[in-house]
Amino acid sequence: MIISSSPDPAPPQWRQRLGLVLGLVVALGLQTLALPVGLIEITGGEEPARSAWIVLSLMALMAIWWVTEAIPIPVTSLLPLVVLPFLGVQGVATTSAEYFHPIVVLLMGGFIVAKALERWNLHARIALNIVSRSGGRPAALVAGFMIAAAALSMWISNTATAIMMTPIAVSVAAAVIGRDMRSSPFTWALLLGIAYACSIGGLGTYIGTPTNLLIKNQIEASLGTTISFTDWMMFGVPAVILLLPAAWFVLTRLAFRLEKVDAIQGQTVIQEQLSALGRLSQPEIRTIAVFGTVAALWIFKDPLTQVSVAGRTPFAGLNDYVTAIFGVVLCFLVPSGSREERGTAILDWKTAESIPWGVILLFGGGMALAAAISDSGLGRWVGGELDVFADMPVILIVLLVTIVIIFVTEVTSNVATAAAAMPVLVEMAGHNNIDVALLGAPVALAASCAFMLPMATGPNAVVYATGCVEVSSMMKAGFQLNLIAIVIIVALSLVVTPFAFG
Repeated sequence: MIISSSPDPAPPQWRQRLGLVLGLVVALGLQTLALPVGLIEITGGEEPARSAWIVLSLMALMAIWWVTEAIPIPVTSLLPLVVLPFLGVQGVATTSAEYFHPIVVLLMGGFIVAKALERWNLHARIALNIVSRSGGRPAALVAGFMIAAAALSMWISNTATAIMMTPIAVSVAAAVIGRDMRSSPFTWALLLGIAYACSIGGLGTYIGTPTNLLIKNQIEASLGTTISFTDWMMFGVPAVILLLPAAWFVLTRLAFRLEKVDAIQGQTVIQEQLSALGRLSQPEIRTIAVFGTVAALWIFKDPLTQVSVAGRTPFAGLNDYVTAIFGVVLCFLVPSGSREERGTAILDWKTAESIPWGVILLFGGGMALAAAISDSGLGRWVGGELDVFADMPVILIVLLVTIVIIFVTEVTSNVATAAAAMPVLVEMAGHNNIDVALLGAPVALAASCAFMLPMATGPNAVVYATGCVEVSSMMKAGFQLNLIAIVIIVALSLVVTPFAFG
């Protein structure tokens, strides 16, 4: 579920104004306080401690402005480039390097390759083919749409997937229910199923949502290890396998009771739209080939790096970041074979440049802030101040982290919330001898499980904009699913994480 360039609903103005003032007050207020003795001792003197204290003010300011969206999130993410060099905490070269961190490169590459799927409408064909096999019962139709949305959101934009599938779902609901579709539990379950599945599907791969990449980087940096594409799938796919049926069960059995209606007319609509796409086109075939190549290199990277040819290992330097950019280059090299657009590649720059650059800036800002927290010594001091958690059972810590993140992201950006929380959690884990993966995993999962409000995610906003789903219905189903998700997330974090992330 890579976040698309489609904007989420604007936050309330009162929240923006409050956040703007509160962020400045807290940041400046911290600078009026005396430097903690423990911070001076850890950093080795008052001068480095003062730099660390500036980083703390910056962290507070960015966290508050991120979660309240006081100014556009990408603009807040540029603050380290101004504050750290200007106040002498870090050089501009050191700070700016984080904005092109390898994780940012991987994210950008994933965005661009996914645009090729969207350009040739290949994602619509994939979705319709999955849904067409769901059968003629209402609950089965809901399941078909959810499976299609989740499968696509593992690779392309969650919001784009929702935008593509929602009109199809509305047409199906109209064919099945008729004039009363807006007051039908089947319609509510169908549309909310798409929204929830788009969010859940992104958990399956680490390119599915930017939050996954952020958590991946923090865990790798803390443990000194590498999380491969397959490592993440060992953790993410079980999450999808458990959360998707849970969402379906909530929508079709707990929150709503679906009418006993004949859904054959809905399948007719789906078949008509599938027929309208015609035969698989040459650009689609070539796009599948490129995307399949990239996915294969991600999945089989480890055995490929060991391949020896004439005493050499030609793939020794292969990694996920190189693969992502290789995929980008292929998209511009491979001819599309289109009869309508002769002489074109499967991707053009006009399409590619529409990727969400704001999310890339957000990542860069998060990386720059995290690096400053670590380099200044602030992280070690914060970790020491959180000794209160040392005697708390790990399961309780994981539960608290999950509950806080899952409900906070109902009203805040999931990526921004994770970016603000992870540096603190990393230091707390390190200081209290807790495996950082046990705290990063629930953040990754919980940040994508915002199911209650239209402003929580792009897909929620898309289905709400149809006018067929009321906020009360979304809150009812979303709250029930949140409670079930908390149990699943805690269990997965404790049981699967040690195997997946080693």
